Amino acid sequence: MGSSRKGRQRSMVWQGDGSVPGTADPPMAPSPILPSTEDVIRKTEQITKNIQELLRAAQENKHDSYIPCSERIHVAVTEMAALFPKKPKSDMVRTSLRLLTSSAYRLQSECKKTLPGDSSPPTDVQLVTQQVIQCAYDIAKAAKQLVTITTKENNN
Repeated sequence: MGSSRKGRQRSMVWQGDGSVPGTADPPMAPSPILPSTEDVIRKTEQITKNIQELLRAAQENKHDSYIPCSERIHVAVTEMAALFPKKPKSDMVRTSLRLLTSSAYRLQSECKKTLPGDSSPPTDVQLVTQQVIQCAYDIAKAAKQLVTITTKENNN
């Protein structure tokens, strides 16, 4: 398990444009340090507020609002992920962070499907909306898990 992840991380360093600070640094030891519960809750509230805005847009069929909403969610998710160490020691933290960031990325790509395209067939907006709601749910679930984990760990 460990070697396949290392390989994937190494390939990410070479594919990048070098703008991500710290990716070329020597391997770091996993860090047990977690951010404060207050910071995690603050970022979660920001994510939640943005998700509510997106869900409201979905209910009102305002599909043109999907992309700006998803971008705000992505920014909030990136800020929340940045609170945590690059290599968290806890498997639960790693798994929740992965779900959080991958769902935010998936949300953005789903929202982009609402853009009118010349070559692609017309988008099934109902299907895209279902996917958008699922991504939003996964982001909220991951954020809640991170709040739970940091609360528990910081109270030990």
